[in-house]
Amino acid sequence: MNYKVDFHTHTIFSDGGSTPEEMIDDAIAGEVKAIALTDHDNIEGICEVSRLAKENNIDFLSGIEISALCKDGRIIHILGIGIDFDNSEFLKAYNEMKQARHESVSNILSIIKQQGINIDINQLKENSFRKYLDRYDVYKYFIENKMCETAQGIWDKYLDPIPYGEKELFRVEDAIKVIKQAGGLSFLAHYNKHMGFAGLDNDQIEEEISYLVSLGLDGVERYYPSYSEEDYKFLDYLINRYNLMISGGTDYHGKNRPDIKIGSGKDNNLAIPYEIYTNIINRLEHLSIGKNKICLSRSLL
Repeated sequence: MNYKVDFHTHTIFSDGGSTPEEMIDDAIAGEVKAIALTDHDNIEGICEVSRLAKENNIDFLSGIEISALCKDGRIIHILGIGIDFDNSEFLKAYNEMKQARHESVSNILSIIKQQGINIDINQLKENSFRKYLDRYDVYKYFIENKMCETAQGIWDKYLDPIPYGEKELFRVEDAIKVIKQAGGLSFLAHYNKHMGFAGLDNDQIEEEISYLVSLGLDGVERYYPSYSEEDYKFLDYLINRYNLMISGGTDYHGKNRPDIKIGSGKDNNLAIPYEIYTNIINRLEHLSIGKNKICLSRSLL
């Protein structure tokens, strides 16, 4: 099958620029057959995107992109695909993380104020449609008020330099564990980026991935818009060496990254095989939640 698929997408429920409706419209226009919603550290868009996907005959997998803290202090992103977001262990850990982030917003605004930018937290609360505030609401304020030339510039200049507080991040071992507890599969996202293992040589990266595999990591993001031919060769080596599952996605952010198109990447540089969706579904069928989980992932209501 030559259907387009995309298992790395973001909406306005994290740092994406598109509503669930707009994302599905883009998927329809791009002839995308299967998607996973993987908002950063957030699951609030899953029900709406799932409903819209079902209405438009698009296969859907629930997901999340978890910011995870490694033992050396590096932050990496772990994709949880096919999660049951009603799982009690997952929700307990998730809500603790979100509450900690909510409580940190005042401190973030104080630090930004020292740079001459005064943001009223009450205005953030009024404009937010999510249960918890976090630094993504600050990011949206910058976007809406056109206060930085690029979306990435907001993170580079203002938000990424502010360290996360205690309990705002999952430790990487806990991220993988909670994804498994929720019946999902864990994939290392964009290994080559700053929120990955950028700056390390291949031997060092292999050592890090070997450690993640020992923690229960299921696979890697094999398809990604910024990968080079050398990246693909190295990933194929790792996949074969460690018997890793494959995922892939565009890191779609809608209007906030208009050069990246859902299902096809940048200038049509991605063609993610539909069989990846089939392989993920087949693996999910063997997890403890079984076929009820597959039903949930395809037609979440």
